[in-house]
Amino acid sequence: MEKVLIVYYSRTGTARQAAEELAAYSGWPLAEVSDQSSRVGLLGDARCVFDILLHRHVGYRYAGPALDECQRLVIVAPIWVGHLAAPMRSFLRDHLPLACETSVICVMARQGAFRAAEEVARLAAAPPSPVLALRQSEVASGAALHDLRAFADQVEAANGRTGTAQRPAWLSPKEA
Repeated sequence: MEKVLIVYYSRTGTARQAAEELAAYSGWPLAEVSDQSSRVGLLGDARCVFDILLHRHVGYRYAGPALDECQRLVIVAPIWVGHLAAPMRSFLRDHLPLACETSVICVMARQGAFRAAEEVARLAAAPPSPVLALRQSEVASGAALHDLRAFADQVEAANGRTGTAQRPAWLSPKEA
């Protein structure tokens, strides 16, 4: 069986929401990358910008299963100033290249998702596939749910499976 792991970082909760919705639909386990230092308020905002612009390696915590056990890593992360969020970038720099495939979901205010996917490709030594770009407003409103489900089905197809992701029993085919 193909082992898929969703690893997410979320400062405001929007990427977390997308990751949790994907996990609820697919049945894949979640792992979280979180900040070691607070990014709350104006100083936190400034740290986000400077960490990106200066390409700083930042401290983070990882809570999840061992990465060497997964065969596909689904990365869910926000975009900061047009780039992959610094904690996720630092996490990936420390752990990639892995001996697994990667897929990416970027949550953004306006733009930068494909630049972030290129960053993941450089760190992973192979392009991620599939890649999904979501707007924060779409995730918050629930409008991204259809795209997340389609993404899960694409991951399953990329894993060589026919059919759809492992849906919970309560989700009927009509709702999919």
